[in-house]
Amino acid sequence: MPLSAPRPTLESCVTVSEAADLVAIFEKHVNLCVWERPVDEALAHWLREVCATHDFLEVRQAHVGDPALGGLLTPLPESPGRSRFQQELAGLVELYADLFGAERVGLRLGTFDAPMCPRFHVDRVGVRLLCTYAGPGTEYLEERDARRARLGAPVEGSGGTDDIAWPGAVTRHLAPFAVGLLKGETWPDNEGYGTIHRSPPGSERRLLLSVDLL
Repeated sequence: MPLSAPRPTLESCVTVSEAADLVAIFEKHVNLCVWERPVDEALAHWLREVCATHDFLEVRQAHVGDPALGGLLTPLPESPGRSRFQQELAGLVELYADLFGAERVGLRLGTFDAPMCPRFHVDRVGVRLLCTYAGPGTEYLEERDARRARLGAPVEGSGGTDDIAWPGAVTRHLAPFAVGLLKGETWPDNEGYGTIHRSPPGSERRLLLSVDLL
């Protein structure tokens, strides 16, 4: 895999407290920008119920500004909670579109009770938005904590780890309602430096949104 010039020894994963500060994702050394925002407790309660009682996976394309989000919430019954969630998702799509100049986006929303991607990996995308609304969030590694040469290598032993993280490294995760922007391999000049992340281990159910550029 060809690599770009060596990166400066700066934090590759940054956390911000305001939506406007997500522009940090455009910094060359930043691969993951996390907006940690307050949890909407009323919406979170409704979404935990949805997560516990619904099995679905919706993959849609939507034009930015489409309030129906391409029918993304079709599996969910009409209710005040659904209306509130639709406004929440439309707001994130608008935020994403404003940042990256998107006119159409790819959306995926679903409930999961097993890891989709249990091993640390990188995505062949430009930049992906992830937000976990119920259950454990996506796990990721700071650049200095990862051994990129081990990506895709056979798992050693039977401990269930990828052997990607250096011994003693901290595996971080996205908190509920936190918005993560993850650069992938096709972001300009980022081949070989995509954000290293994985689905959280275990069987606890979760409700996850992802947004991609089209």
